[in-house]
Amino acid sequence: MTRDRLPSLVACLESYLANCRRHARSPEFIVADDSRSKEAADATQAALRQLANRFSLRIRYAGRQEKSRFAAALACESRISLEIVRFALFGDERCRLSTGANRNSLLLDAAGETMLMVDDDTECLIAPAPDREEALSFYSGYDPSEFWFFPDRCSAMESVSFADIDVLGCHEPLLGSVAMTMHGLLGDSGMASPRYYLTLSGASRERLVTSPQAYETAMHSREILRTVRRPTISDGPFCMSTFLGLDNRRSLPPFFPVQRNSDGIFGHLLRKCVDGARVAFLPWVLLHAPGPPRKFAPDDLWADTRSMRMADVVIACVLAHEMNGASLGKHLRWLRSLTLSDFEEYIGGVQNFRNFAFLTELHGQLQTHGASPKFWADDVSRMIELLSKPSPPDYLIPRDLRDGRDAEAARRLAQELVGKFGEVLEAWPAMVASAARLRAGGQRMAAAL
Repeated sequence: MTRDRLPSLVACLESYLANCRRHARSPEFIVADDSRSKEAADATQAALRQLANRFSLRIRYAGRQEKSRFAAALACESRISLEIVRFALFGDERCRLSTGANRNSLLLDAAGETMLMVDDDTECLIAPAPDREEALSFYSGYDPSEFWFFPDRCSAMESVSFADIDVLGCHEPLLGSVAMTMHGLLGDSGMASPRYYLTLSGASRERLVTSPQAYETAMHSREILRTVRRPTISDGPFCMSTFLGLDNRRSLPPFFPVQRNSDGIFGHLLRKCVDGARVAFLPWVLLHAPGPPRKFAPDDLWADTRSMRMADVVIACVLAHEMNGASLGKHLRWLRSLTLSDFEEYIGGVQNFRNFAFLTELHGQLQTHGASPKFWADDVSRMIELLSKPSPPDYLIPRDLRDGRDAEAARRLAQELVGKFGEVLEAWPAMVASAARLRAGGQRMAAAL
């Protein structure tokens, strides 16, 4: 997964290529490039050819030109509208980010395979979880991971002992028995807000509130260690796609093509659309190292009390639908047919329920811990106060769609994107089957370099 970060991509690939060579692995590497610049795409392909020759491994490349060519073939093969196919593979030009569409490109190109999907700002530096255990564990809940917090990346990296471990071998024992496997994470959390920290429990919470200084560090630095201590199978919807193993031999859902947190939506879709789907959390961490290091802004903790993001709108639509599978796509298309006021009333009702559930959890935390320590309890109490107030008039307008457009245009775009994704969900099984047929006939999206 890459877009306009060539030095980072090269460092990323070098680390994974070297790991595979040390462990006598020769997988196929596919680079899905979301860049909109021909010059950047040409530079990326040139760098990839050098890496392929240097490591004597197969690398394939899918940029906009390759995707456009394949989209036309896929629409013809599947008899699905080219507009639907292009939304799945390119997103919408009115949205700044199309990360989910780039992930859909990988899903289609690797149809029928198991795969490890990683971001271009990761490195194949592997460390075992603290006090790692071999015994298998089962978890029913959102996220079984523990957290450790650090003021900077250097101290985070010094907290673990890196080992020369076969990265693909970490996933193989469980991938297939489960639909998805996830490494633990060391480095940048990838989280938009530290809000989740307010509800931590157990050892993670103890580390969070050890002192006012430790708490302040966690609320500003995004450098963490997040992992499980033993292999853990869960039926929860949590998904972070920084390093994600997928059993693409089974019927997986697509990613929401645009804006951030497409992986969070994917986790809910997997649970909703794939009967018996389970996720395995692995007690091995990989490095997430975007540069320069990022920080939480002071207002990030409170952002979701004042507005929603597009991903929140989609998750609300998914959670509100009781039926599973293909009918979810039809449901999303139906939401597009509503008047705008009815659509927002529907979303608002679901979001109010989600906020109420979060409020209930916050109240429980205060009661469990006796509103102590005060520096933590003050933030929890303020969060409760803000969420208990009537929502601002523009609360339901996704803040990440307001860039360069007025409120009315953002409202209508949100509803339109929900409906378009409903069309993708309905068409996705046929798209996957057609991609597999094209691949069997020698026609693929990603071109060999």
